[in-house]
Amino acid sequence: MLFYLYSKLVVLEECRTEVKSLVLHSEESNGTRKTVDITSVKQNCPTLTSAFQEVLRQRTLGAQVRQVMQDTMLDGKYLLKKDTTIIMPSLVIHTDPAVWGSNVSQFDHKRFAKGNKSQSQKPNPKALRAFGGGTTLCPGRHFATTEILATVMMFILRYNLTPLDGTWTPPKTEKTNIASVVMEPDTDIKVKVVPRGTTADCEWDFKLGDSDMVFGVAAEDRHD
Repeated sequence: MLFYLYSKLVVLEECRTEVKSLVLHSEESNGTRKTVDITSVKQNCPTLTSAFQEVLRQRTLGAQVRQVMQDTMLDGKYLLKKDTTIIMPSLVIHTDPAVWGSNVSQFDHKRFAKGNKSQSQKPNPKALRAFGGGTTLCPGRHFATTEILATVMMFILRYNLTPLDGTWTPPKTEKTNIASVVMEPDTDIKVKVVPRGTTADCEWDFKLGDSDMVFGVAAEDRHD
């Protein structure tokens, strides 16, 4: 996700602006302390959370396996026989223009943002299968989401990243293991990490506040 944000400055600045608006400042005897609530970020940063979901759409590889319980005619032309095993690769669903529109191959950081008027085709939340679904829905999806967003949030607030060779070049993923659920880069991306302005001269706290709301990282989490 860091690659997608830092390689697209417009996206990076939009996400930074969202998160910066939630930073709480306090002056203490040993200097300034800045605090960010990750729960608040999930609820109030639609661009950042949409970009996260778009990264999942483009980079996840998991497959879902189901057994047909009775003869079923699918779409009026595909007969699924009882006891047949079906394997549904997420990548096929995530790259289908009939589901995502003509810009399916592009990284649209606002694709999942509510009220995105520039999106000609509203994405079906059930089509994002990064964490599986149904009885095999990943139970750790919220923990993983919190870890990723916390790390990304910390980086975009505190550091500037630039590629050592001067160009953000997407790494090849041809060596990704067939059992992987996320595309693995064939090579490392070497970057220069520089603290941003005065962010190095203060203490940072990242906390996880309580909330009755659930971030809809999967269709099963949504109630709208």
